[in-house]
Amino acid sequence: MASELLSATDINNLINQYQTAESNRRVKPLSTRKTNYETLNTSYSDIISKLSSLKTVTSSFTSSTNSVFNYKLGKSSKTDFVEVSSSSESATGSFALRVNQLAKSDLVLSKDLDLNAASTAITVPGTHTFTLKGGDGSGDSLVSNVEVKFEAADFDAGVITNKKVMEKIQTAIKDNKGTISSNSVSGSSASVGSFKINLNGLETEINYTAGTYDEMIDSIVTQVNSISGVSAEKVDDGGGNFSLKFNTVSNSNFLKISGDTGTLLSELGITSEKRIAASGLVTASVFSPESLKTQFSFTAKNSGYDYRLTEMTDTNGGSALASMGLNLGTSRSSYLQDVGEDTPGFVYDTSILNSKFEFNGINIERSSNIVSDLVDGTTISLKSTMEASDPEVSVTVDTDAKKIKEKIQEFIEKFNQTYTYIREKQKSIEGVRGTLASDATADSIVSLFRNLSVTPVEGIDSTSINTLSKIGISFNSNDGLEITDGSRFDKAIGNSLDQVKTLFNSPKGIATILVDRITPYLGGDGYLSKAQDNFGSMIKNTSESIERAEAYIEKSASTLRQKYYKMVSQYAQLMSNQRMFSSF
Repeated sequence: MASELLSATDINNLINQYQTAESNRRVKPLSTRKTNYETLNTSYSDIISKLSSLKTVTSSFTSSTNSVFNYKLGKSSKTDFVEVSSSSESATGSFALRVNQLAKSDLVLSKDLDLNAASTAITVPGTHTFTLKGGDGSGDSLVSNVEVKFEAADFDAGVITNKKVMEKIQTAIKDNKGTISSNSVSGSSASVGSFKINLNGLETEINYTAGTYDEMIDSIVTQVNSISGVSAEKVDDGGGNFSLKFNTVSNSNFLKISGDTGTLLSELGITSEKRIAASGLVTASVFSPESLKTQFSFTAKNSGYDYRLTEMTDTNGGSALASMGLNLGTSRSSYLQDVGEDTPGFVYDTSILNSKFEFNGINIERSSNIVSDLVDGTTISLKSTMEASDPEVSVTVDTDAKKIKEKIQEFIEKFNQTYTYIREKQKSIEGVRGTLASDATADSIVSLFRNLSVTPVEGIDSTSINTLSKIGISFNSNDGLEITDGSRFDKAIGNSLDQVKTLFNSPKGIATILVDRITPYLGGDGYLSKAQDNFGSMIKNTSESIERAEAYIEKSASTLRQKYYKMVSQYAQLMSNQRMFSSF
């Protein structure tokens, strides 16, 4: 039978053999080329990552503000009394300290009251207001206007307990904002000018022109709301009267409005006080000094005399402060703890609010126990007062040799990671060429690294440290850099740091040249990224060529299959005719 001569299976086998042969001839070389491009692309990505890390470390050697070689270490001979921290800006030196007094935050205590007893000052629901004032640290005052709302739900059988009153005041302090509100006005103003919004020391000018108060306030609100950290709103009572309200976003920032070149602020009744949220001025606490008693305290947010509390006054007929005995006004009565009801007032005399210490024999006072303005770049933390018998604390600030060594070791590590990666990719193993073998870009990086590692730095005399080998760092072509002479390395850092610094960051120094030379390889327009763009185009073009080749092979195979089937059919017809002729 004809079908036995060339079966469907035989045809499929022939077609498969054709497709395999054509794929090996046409597709496989393209696939190999695509894989090579993809491998190169991946390798370049790895090099970019490693070079970027190396550049980050190396740049720290040449930084003008935070150079590795400027690292300082502050030490205290007695950390129980004084701790010290330093920075690259620290001035070296030795200092003697004696801590005589620690800074304190101003503290006010209320009367101690029966916690479940009915308040004698707050007897009906209503709103009570009071003002708190304190120093701003620079001789001016910060002001907080607090509003406490006593709701009907706060009362039980017509009374509110002392503890509940204190808790409501505490909540009002926490929720208070640094608010400045104007008077309610109507009509128009002929004033033209500007004023300044001062948010925690940062001033912004607000301009206004004559017109209706409605329009003027709208313009001011728009300008203020573009300032980060402060908001403004127009309040409309519905009867043609308008007022302006400013709020700080952060409770720790003060707000001041002043410097009006016209008369608008005066017309609106806005003063130039520094306003701050009450929680930015004080911390309010409610506690039980003993069983069934409740007491209230105000603690200044910052320590020191310049941040002392200067006033606490009930306003508009309020009795919130008076309910605790703290409607003290500007007086500074002293707190007394009595057997019966305590006498409310200030716990500390103003003379003991500042820290006091001797520094190199000089008496110093500060508002805080953290002193950062005495020695450039160095922060001194006062921890505890000293007895007369305690020896002075010795504070030293010197070069941080350990940190410098660690940074140089990190440089070596990042250098080697890049160098050895490229070298491994350049090797041919068992006849298979390395990914980066004969790659011009890789060769140029390796050449740069080799030259910098062994060539004397231009401009440095041979009698000085002008190579890495002179500080105990050797180079070999397989592994890169290594500290092979630890003694020489330590000695160079300890005794010849200026020369080591020059070795790395002089105009022709190792770090300077390395950063300059590897920078062009990095970034979106760098050599490596541009090469990757080419690889991407080649990968795309090769993929398209593979698709076309595969489509051609598939089409040719289909045509060939049809020819085989037609040939078998013709052969079958011929055999059938032969049998018919034979029957005659």
